[in-house]
Amino acid sequence: MEGRIVTTETVQELQGVFFDDTTFFDFVLDINDNYFLLLTSQDEADIALTQYAYLLEIPLSEFIPKPLIPPIK
Repeated sequence: MEGRIVTTETVQELQGVFFDDTTFFDFVLDINDNYFLLLTSQDEADIALTQYAYLLEIPLSEFIPKPLIPPIK
C-alpha cells in the first residue's frame, strides 16, 4: 500500500477536517512512527478540486502498518 508522508504540523492542522461533505482527513502512523495520508482514487479526485490539492504533490511512499499487539489477558 502507498500513501503520502506528512508532517506532525500537517496532522495537527488537518486531522478531522472535512474536504467534502462526507469525508475528512484521518492520518495514520506507520511502523516507523511516520504519519501517512492514505487516499482512494476518489479521494484524490475530490481533493484535487479543493484548497488541499497541494497534498497530492507529496510523493507516494510505501506504507507499512504497525503490527497489531494482542491485549494482555
